[in-house]
Amino acid sequence: MSIAEILTAKGRAADLLSAARDAFLSQGYKKTSVSEIADASGISMAHIYNFYPSKIDLACAVVAAEVVKLVARLETATDPNASASARLSKFLLMEFEETYRLLELNQGLADCLQVLERKRPEDFEELFRLVRQPMHTILHSGNLAEEFDLREVSQVARNIHAATMKFRFPQLHSQEPYDIQRKECIGVIKLVLKGVERR
Repeated sequence: MSIAEILTAKGRAADLLSAARDAFLSQGYKKTSVSEIADASGISMAHIYNFYPSKIDLACAVVAAEVVKLVARLETATDPNASASARLSKFLLMEFEETYRLLELNQGLADCLQVLERKRPEDFEELFRLVRQPMHTILHSGNLAEEFDLREVSQVARNIHAATMKFRFPQLHSQEPYDIQRKECIGVIKLVLKGVERR
């Protein structure tokens, strides 16, 4: 394959992913059809299946791209010179705020996330492993600075991840108003910090 063919294929894949993103994030998984994405992208349905074997694979790619952008925002938002406690607190609160905002701006994302959780639990878990990675880094640096005293950083990151699940894409878990959920999130963050800080 020539360089021109590779670049053309990459451009077509980007067009396809952009059309799929627009459809899935605005309408959700169930209301989006592959033929609609084909029309919007200008790529035939047969060619779409060369890139993604199924509709769920295409939805996974769209959600994964959104999660990768989320993780990048979370990683760059914390001050690297702040204490590990301050960075962990900011990371967890920002994760709540950013995922809340994502669902508010993209009404179809909730449906996509729920479908992926049911139909592709291994892919769903992998996406949230990506979200845990910056938390793991913060916890590890807190250990190195002797601010935290954690024996198994990976397990602690998993535990915090589980304890704060309600605040990750919070509209999936609660119909409470934003202010109430944010206040609960701050309370849980304070409890988490008490559990990890050196005594």
